[in-house]
Amino acid sequence: MAADNTPNYKDTLNLPNTAFPMKGNLPQTEPERLKKWEDQNTYEKMLDRNAGRPKFVMPDGPPYANGNIHVGHVLNKVLKDIVIKYKNMQGYQAAFVPGWDCHGLPIELKVTKKLGPKRKELSDKQVRDLCRKEALHWVEQQRSQFQRLGVFADWENPYLTLNAEYEAAEVRVLAKILDNGILYRGEKPVYWCPALQTALAAAEVEYHDHTSPSIYVKFYLNAPESASLPGDKPVAFVIWTTTPWTLPANYAIALNGQFEYGVFDAGAEYLIVATDLKENVEKDTGLTLKLVQPLKGDSLEGLSAQHPFMDRESQIILGDHVTLEAGTGCVHTAPGHGLEDYVVGLKYQLPVHSPVDPAGRYTKDVPQYEGQSIWDANKTIVEDLKKSNHLLAHKDIVHSYPHNPRSKTPLIFRSTPQWFIRMDDKKFSLRNKALGYVDETIEFFPAWGKQRLQAMLSHAPDWCLSRQRIWGVPIPVFYCEKCDEALVSSKIMHRVADAMESSQKGIEAYHDEDIATFVGDEACASCGEKQFRRGMDILDVWFDSGVCHTAVQKQRTELDFPADIYLEGSDQHRGWFQTSLLSSVAAYDAPPFKALITHGFVNDAQGYKMSKSKGNVVDPADVFKKSGAEILRLWVAYEDYGQDVSAGPEIFTRVTETYRRIRNTLRFLLGNINDFDPVKDQVAFAEMPPLDQWALLRLNELIKTVTASYDNYDFYKVYHALNNYFTVELSATYLDIIKDRLYTWKADGRERRATQTVLHTMATTLSGLMAPILSFLAEETYEYIPGVDTSRSIFTTEFPKPRAEWQNNAVLEDFPEILEVRSEISKVLEDLRREKVIGSSLDAKVTLSAKPARFERLERYKQYLREIFIVSQLEIISAEKNHVEAQRVEGEKCVRCWHYSKELGKIDSLPGVCPKCVEALQ
Repeated sequence: MAADNTPNYKDTLNLPNTAFPMKGNLPQTEPERLKKWEDQNTYEKMLDRNAGRPKFVMPDGPPYANGNIHVGHVLNKVLKDIVIKYKNMQGYQAAFVPGWDCHGLPIELKVTKKLGPKRKELSDKQVRDLCRKEALHWVEQQRSQFQRLGVFADWENPYLTLNAEYEAAEVRVLAKILDNGILYRGEKPVYWCPALQTALAAAEVEYHDHTSPSIYVKFYLNAPESASLPGDKPVAFVIWTTTPWTLPANYAIALNGQFEYGVFDAGAEYLIVATDLKENVEKDTGLTLKLVQPLKGDSLEGLSAQHPFMDRESQIILGDHVTLEAGTGCVHTAPGHGLEDYVVGLKYQLPVHSPVDPAGRYTKDVPQYEGQSIWDANKTIVEDLKKSNHLLAHKDIVHSYPHNPRSKTPLIFRSTPQWFIRMDDKKFSLRNKALGYVDETIEFFPAWGKQRLQAMLSHAPDWCLSRQRIWGVPIPVFYCEKCDEALVSSKIMHRVADAMESSQKGIEAYHDEDIATFVGDEACASCGEKQFRRGMDILDVWFDSGVCHTAVQKQRTELDFPADIYLEGSDQHRGWFQTSLLSSVAAYDAPPFKALITHGFVNDAQGYKMSKSKGNVVDPADVFKKSGAEILRLWVAYEDYGQDVSAGPEIFTRVTETYRRIRNTLRFLLGNINDFDPVKDQVAFAEMPPLDQWALLRLNELIKTVTASYDNYDFYKVYHALNNYFTVELSATYLDIIKDRLYTWKADGRERRATQTVLHTMATTLSGLMAPILSFLAEETYEYIPGVDTSRSIFTTEFPKPRAEWQNNAVLEDFPEILEVRSEISKVLEDLRREKVIGSSLDAKVTLSAKPARFERLERYKQYLREIFIVSQLEIISAEKNHVEAQRVEGEKCVRCWHYSKELGKIDSLPGVCPKCVEALQ
């Protein structure tokens, strides 16, 4: 109902106003609060309170140390902070050890770019030192930015993947995986970046539009008559490809043994394609194909065709990977340039040949194109095929193609010697074990994360661990100087790890120490030679962060293995979630976490991806300066993070309005309890008027709702529950009703003290409920609550729990209808107000006609209803239907409380004052 009846309580009661400021001035006050938390060791005291209690473990998925934080970082870190603060207030030992991912390509590229031509003058060690310096610079930058958000953590003792202890632990995990028999060196196609000359794992790849030549190529069949095929004209298999540059590595054409193929007359020659794809081929080539002879794919196995421009044959083979989705049903097979090609090639013992160097240029194995870039060669090969009459059709198409997210350049599949973790070993099937844990052991919030991770694991190839860069943890393998055989030993790996840790030199110990220190008297298993060189490949940076389960969880006494939860963005199902799970299962046959919490990406207000070029990026630093970190924290809880969320000026304005409503309501609570001593003024629940009992019962329900939402990690439900409570339950209902009691009733009367008891309880409870989210406001509120120990932080107090002593079923059952009647009255009074019959609701007399059941209910609370409905006079009549009538009230208006009465001025010293106010003043 409208609150226009509110008297000026300063004039009526002369209460001192609260010092709680109306405006938060967050950009100015938050840094002061941060300093206070730091000076008072609030994070440490929060943990100390729970010493000896059960742990709650959530490791920090490390952000990459190469730039300022963005709103995605804000979403991630604030979500984690909400969890940590809530769990600690619930009585768990919930430490938060922040971490940073410090190795890898982006940092090395940034340093190389800064050096320019000078890079050639520096040694690899000097470059690594610069990379280390670059990473540590951004660690410091991001640390201060995360702290500005009010995130509690052990900021003085973070984990860094470049620390010697971490690097040593990483090598020991690798040794453990080697002992389990699933680490191997193989030459097979992997994602390769010609621009940066390094391998990539599937988890690192992004897909973007790319223009490629789409071509149909003829491979003429050798001796068709021997296969009972027409021999009066040449017979050719037709393949389709968008990578002409891979044709020099073609060794076979794969068919599906179950498909029907046809020998089609094309005029001057016969062409073989899958019959179901005939029309597509005709459309793309402009040919008219007439079926001459149908045949099953398996009848063609073992035949051979002449390569269009290499001096060799291409074998006709069978493979289940051949589909009818596109092309011709005859699949160009180059085992050195495609994973499916590689797999089927193993079956037929085809060469794994990749005549392309690390920079993406042809080697001497393709003399006619030697030295030419594969991208340039696409055009050359198409022209050569056209000249030799092997090209049936050609056009350019735009399609989704793998790219390196760091260099923004297209990738290729290239067969090179790399180190892999095998996913499908017969003795230890990493894939099956990981999928088993996902299916049976791990919980997912939201639930859709389970299917996403299952899909990623089901299709993941063997994990390519090696990278051909210098800024990272080396794969400690040594190679025979004579025959290049790899000397790979877990014993040697442990020696390297020990040297890394004991010397505190980390990866530099591997590069600096004499090789004999690690190899000892070992001899090459192949040739017996004892001279070795260091392997220079480094580990995939995802392996770096993935082994946090060992390097951090198993090392830090405040943490544990497995963790209770990992919490990261949805892209980490193919990133940190997956690599953490795989490395842990590969080493220990156990998952590193019990549950996964996934949040979405941050888009702009229209749902578009943020980019600097579009100008729709939100810089957290700007929000700090304009509105304060608290607005960002509240924004994090505003939407369901299980989906993509939006950020922008309009959304922040909406969230800011919510913050102001909450702040103003808290200010009202605090302003009306500053003459309240909770020790001597508190009123027991059973002695309170029904309205106050109802308020506490509703508060109990809020505690249950909010607690369940925190427990289920549904933080947006906490936001909406609190917002609704502040707006509807408090401001529009309870606080609107009790203003008269607070301002005009007897200051130390039971009714007013009962209300103050409720307000004190609300202030205490609400500050606790919102503390994990609105940390700055909750702490500020807590300091103004009478009777609390202000030397403590709210984060060292217990999270609010429902009160068993708050019990009154009758009030719970009756009050929904009483408030419904209040709403009906409000509508009638609003009509009178528009008609200028009344101004305030206290100018009205209300007559309620009520059916028997409602009449009985209203009669039970009759003495309280004028106050609840905020009217001066009320009459209740039993009737056959419910009805509300209102008119202007009779009598005179009390000059103090503005209620109308016929009994004003009975005491000469208090003229114009009603009996209630006389009692209050005397």
